[in-house]
Amino acid sequence: MKKLPILTFVAFIATASFGQTSTLEQAVNEGLTLLDSARTIQDVQSVVNRFQRIAMAEPARWEPLYHQAYSQITLSFWEQDGNTKDKILDEAESAIEKALELKGDISELHALQAFLYQGRIQVNASRGMTYSMKAKEILEQAMRENTDNPRAFFLMAQNIYYTPEGFGGGCANALPVFMAARERFEKEQGKMGCGPKWGAKTNARLIEQCNNEK
Repeated sequence: MKKLPILTFVAFIATASFGQTSTLEQAVNEGLTLLDSARTIQDVQSVVNRFQRIAMAEPARWEPLYHQAYSQITLSFWEQDGNTKDKILDEAESAIEKALELKGDISELHALQAFLYQGRIQVNASRGMTYSMKAKEILEQAMRENTDNPRAFFLMAQNIYYTPEGFGGGCANALPVFMAARERFEKEQGKMGCGPKWGAKTNARLIEQCNNEK
């Protein structure tokens, strides 16, 4: 008879934990949907604010910090002022560091760091060589850490795509890596949870663009 209340309590805790996870997943997915449909810089800033609030409400979870950083990097591409871009990227870098401290998915976080480096290039073209190499090095690391990470392959392909042909870049060299990313994105279809899911659409668009340039 004494066991019944204990079992009931355990069942309650399990149900409460599941409910909390479902709520977090819903909040993250709603934020990503809003980011995908953003049409103005104000729309993107609103998503950044949303993920910052989620990260504050879930301090033990790395995923909200990841999505906060991802949305901030995205925001930097909308911003026109170079100094403001750098400040936004500084905040994103801090979020990535916190997510790493929480033992988040290291391959995904290293790939996101590479995306941030690519964002640094847009502030000043003279940074191209330095940050392109930084992105390449950390993407190679991310690909070793998880050979099935589609974002690591996609961002590597993008890095190659925007590198001048004389330095081993361009469509011809990027396309095989875009194709490798597509294979991994296809395996990821229907992925559940709060983790990263982005990149497939842009990867598909750049494959089409490369094919048109042949």
